[in-house]
Amino acid sequence: MDARSSHAVDRQPSGVPSGAGALPPLVEAKLAVPRVRRGMVARPRVRRMLADGRAAELTLVSAPAGYGKTTAVRAWSASAGAGVAWVTLDAGDNDPVRLWRYLATAVDRIRPGLGRGALHRLDRPGNALEDAADELMNGIAAFGSELVVVLDDLHAVTSEESLASIDHALEHLPTNARLIVVTRVDPALRLARLRSGGGLAEMRAGDLAFTPAEAHQLLVERAHIALGTHEIDMLHRRTEGWPAALVLAGLWLRTVDDPVLEVRSFGGEHRSVAEYLSSEVLASLDEDCRSFLHGAAVLGELTAELGDVVLERTDSATQLAELERSNLFVLRLGRGGWFRIHSLLAEYAEAHLAESDPAAAARIHHKAAAWLRHRGMPVEALRHAAATQDHAFVADILVEFHYALISFGQSRTLLQWTRSLPDDCIVEHPELTVAAVIAAILDGGSVIEQRRYLQLADRVRAGEDGLPIPYVETWALIARALMIDGGVGQAVLDARRAVEKAEGEPEIIGGALAAYARTQFFSGDLDDAFAAALRALEQPGMEGRAPALALARTALALVDAERGRLASARSHAEAARAATSRIGSSRSWLGANTSAALGAVLAAEGNLAEAEHELRVAERFSGDEVPTLHQAWLLVLLARVRVRRGRLDEAEATLRSARKILAQLGDSGRVPTLADAVAEELGDARARARSGDVVEAPSEAEIAVLRLLETDLSLREIGEHLFLSPNTVRSHRRAVYRKLGVHSREDAIARAAALDLLRDESPG
Repeated sequence: MDARSSHAVDRQPSGVPSGAGALPPLVEAKLAVPRVRRGMVARPRVRRMLADGRAAELTLVSAPAGYGKTTAVRAWSASAGAGVAWVTLDAGDNDPVRLWRYLATAVDRIRPGLGRGALHRLDRPGNALEDAADELMNGIAAFGSELVVVLDDLHAVTSEESLASIDHALEHLPTNARLIVVTRVDPALRLARLRSGGGLAEMRAGDLAFTPAEAHQLLVERAHIALGTHEIDMLHRRTEGWPAALVLAGLWLRTVDDPVLEVRSFGGEHRSVAEYLSSEVLASLDEDCRSFLHGAAVLGELTAELGDVVLERTDSATQLAELERSNLFVLRLGRGGWFRIHSLLAEYAEAHLAESDPAAAARIHHKAAAWLRHRGMPVEALRHAAATQDHAFVADILVEFHYALISFGQSRTLLQWTRSLPDDCIVEHPELTVAAVIAAILDGGSVIEQRRYLQLADRVRAGEDGLPIPYVETWALIARALMIDGGVGQAVLDARRAVEKAEGEPEIIGGALAAYARTQFFSGDLDDAFAAALRALEQPGMEGRAPALALARTALALVDAERGRLASARSHAEAARAATSRIGSSRSWLGANTSAALGAVLAAEGNLAEAEHELRVAERFSGDEVPTLHQAWLLVLLARVRVRRGRLDEAEATLRSARKILAQLGDSGRVPTLADAVAEELGDARARARSGDVVEAPSEAEIAVLRLLETDLSLREIGEHLFLSPNTVRSHRRAVYRKLGVHSREDAIARAAALDLLRDESPG
């Protein structure tokens, strides 16, 4: 008998006739509604979810230990305005008569007499249990108002007869009643039928997990622990919002001198977490299941097939299904039969395994990496290979899959693991040197990092096994051409040599031609740039080589935009964006090139606000520790758009930044000429802004509209901001143009800036 049983009393439930004295006494603690603790975290979103389940017959609150299931339901019921009949269950309730005796008593205590009929039937031997359940449903219906029955710890009840009686009650539940079940394990009720008919509301671990804001409320506002946002976020990630772990963390952190420093060490191996997991989560498992869980925890994520192979078992599917059903921190992922072990449980289990077999984790990781590698899953394989601390193993996988990783937008993954390897290991895998530099370029790694990998490529020498040095040399030339690190003229030569070496190499020629097209664009040979980019598109299999495809399309868009072929330019720019989006590379150097091309097209079309947005996005990804031609070029394009938008001071500052970079570079191709053209355009715009007479000073209302004309807001949005109709805004705009002697929004902004009319002189 559990601790709650110590409160048993020798009195009968109300409504039981005096002749029922032979019945065993009730345990009062089982009928007591848990107290609402002081200082609880307010969780309105959880209460809303419980409230939203009112229309369903059954609300299932199912989650592992320590997720605050009971607390959440109790907090909601305290403010629900309904009658609440609460029963905390235990293994003794596998006796259905005992179960219904408690249920009837709990309902009868809401209002004496509601459970009397059911209790009379339970007191008479031979009466069908369903009759007692029906009698109780009749009593609940007679209550009239809303009545909630809560069955807490239903996982303790496993008998088919007890669960079948609950199913029967759900079928006859009156409209004013609702059943809430709190459990660690999904019960063997007819959940599928209820779910399909809209009669089931569900709350799971993900719903009950604390958000970062709730974790902050618990630890900082309630417990007064001096943690910052960074520490709260880190603790939330490590615990995955598991409330019990956050509470344990709070209790511990209140005892340490420096919570900010100590919080970094909190995890599954922490004593309080380990004790909780051992006593509350794993104690109910048999030895075989615990052994499986320890091995699965090392994997972190697994399928049944992976579990069988790596852990040398044949029952992984059964074990995973049972662990998932039991809510033992094993979560089914939404893809292909994969499961994930909660990170804290994984840490604890792996540490426990290491105590008995220190080499076990390395063996498991090595087997998993080999299995995943064989099935063409390099990202997952690399994670396990890295855990073995076998650098050569990691490098082998990177070499095998480097082309696929780059082609499918996973340059960041390749860089992540290459950075973890010592230089000598990288040099021993020649293809990896150039794969790393190409990945660093496409992802936006620093020029210093790109140079480092090129230097490693230069160290590569042909060995006895005949390593494919021509492959390395060709990709190194492509990398140098894309970087334009030694001047535009040299980049053109490097790209031309790369094209020559790549002839007949289908995996390389498209990238070489795209690089050549880009260098020729910067040199000013637009005909050659266009021809090379077009030839790149004609290469077989280019649709599967998204980075090369995007670079070729970008070159075509830029050339067409300059030559006024705007429909074709837009088509190429949009195709480039689609290619980068398809591989998730929009936020990278490759994506920045696409944004630059689209910005140039939009500017040529006259969509200056959108053009500035795209160019600003591109420019944000072009900053580096060292000056680059790419950044200077983007700043020149941005300055030109700002001139045309009438933002002359911004344009001048942007152009100044571009020229500062160009002054530090050598051969910059056509970019200095473009900068000179923008400077001339800026001078003309300033002259226009200062020339001519102001016919009449704009009114205050017109000045308000004028200030918003400087923004990207449409006339309708300006009207909404100023609480004016669109017609009134148009009227003010026409008056501004007439009084300033201009004919466009851009000229109005420039003239207003020159006359210092845009300054907001309102107080404060």
